[in-house]
Amino acid sequence: MKRKVKISQCMIVKNEENNIRRALTWCRDIADEQIVVDTGSQDATVEIARELGAKVYHFDWIDDFAAAKNYAIKKAKGDWIVFLDADEYLRPEDVKKLAYRLDSLGLATCHGLVASWIQVDGSEDVLEEGQEKGKDRLKWQKSMKADGTVGMALSGTQIRIFRNLPGLRYRGRIHEKLFFEKGELLCEDASRELAIYHTGYTPAELEGKKKVERNIALVKKELEDHPRDYKLMSYLGDSYFQQKKQEEAAIWYEQAVRHLPRQLEEDFIQAALIFKHLLLIYMDSSRESAAVKAYQEGVRRFPQEADYDYLLGRWYARKQQFGKGSYHLQRAITLLDRYGSGVTSALLAHNLMEAWELLAICHYENGDLQQCVSCSVTILKADPWREEALRTLLAAFRQDEATPPVQVVKFLMNFYDFQKPEACSFVEREAKDAGYGRLAEALEGFKDTAHKGAP
Repeated sequence: MKRKVKISQCMIVKNEENNIRRALTWCRDIADEQIVVDTGSQDATVEIARELGAKVYHFDWIDDFAAAKNYAIKKAKGDWIVFLDADEYLRPEDVKKLAYRLDSLGLATCHGLVASWIQVDGSEDVLEEGQEKGKDRLKWQKSMKADGTVGMALSGTQIRIFRNLPGLRYRGRIHEKLFFEKGELLCEDASRELAIYHTGYTPAELEGKKKVERNIALVKKELEDHPRDYKLMSYLGDSYFQQKKQEEAAIWYEQAVRHLPRQLEEDFIQAALIFKHLLLIYMDSSRESAAVKAYQEGVRRFPQEADYDYLLGRWYARKQQFGKGSYHLQRAITLLDRYGSGVTSALLAHNLMEAWELLAICHYENGDLQQCVSCSVTILKADPWREEALRTLLAAFRQDEATPPVQVVKFLMNFYDFQKPEACSFVEREAKDAGYGRLAEALEGFKDTAHKGAP
């Protein structure tokens, strides 16, 4: 099928010899031209790009990502521009969807497409496809809900595919964004169809290219021109946070909070992460009052976010303040179950079983054995081989003298086949660790007839 529109693939690069082949391969079947703007590579990036047939241009680096990207746009002749970095790509099935989507748009009033943006650590195999309702979506990953079912969460979004129009250009030395000088930027949401995979934030990439130091310098230059810009302050906090310079990060995050407007821009999901990082910094330095204050302000501004309660609940549980721990952990799980993974709730979604285990322990230590059993069962429904969950469950049953060990064994047959030696060994071991020797004795009588009389 002959395509109706011409597509220009553009990118700016520096020392990307490890990524440039993939970067120029994934789009080759639909791109009418591939434009590479080099900003000073000292490796084989330029040679490889020319070998693969790209049009290569040189741009003197002036500490301005927008300027470099706009130079690349000027060289483009296509109707549409696909502007991904060298460490980003679309999967083959999404490339086909993209070509079809651009052809179908025709002359529709649409300046660009919103695509999902997914950070991967070396492999996309850790991700599973799924869709989650809501505007703010984080990366695709499994999340266990209160009923034991598995939900999905998707990543954030980016506008990297746009028409080649006069006045549609980037602004900003760093964290640059598209602006349309002739009016409002109108985009169609293609985030459920198209996903951009990004590999450049792994520790090795950040260290190898000295990205953090570069970003700090550029953000500080931007702050000289925009000294009250809370976004820039938060970006600077992020850079120091990546370097594990927590005090410097806290200073900039605190300044960002002081400059936050009452009404935040919808596309600035970074603001929610400010409070998450402040919580981590304050808890790491045992500043409880500051942590509680950051939590309260975060909840006020982002009431659907579950990570704030998860972080605070986990901290209290580890400090053996089990009452506070159970309150915040239960609230976190309830929020995640109700609203899904929002802007920052990916941390809880990624560690949900550990959160359930901590909650079970808190209930146990608080003497609420019924809730302890309920939490442990939720975990074992999803993964019956979780040692901590089974141990806590058995410890709760051990305290309940009204339930004989034989009944406990029957209950456990909902999760384990005691005709299998590995199941018997696993439960016996955890029963001994939980101080529940009577259960191990009762289990002996079920090894050969485990399914008889099972509920």
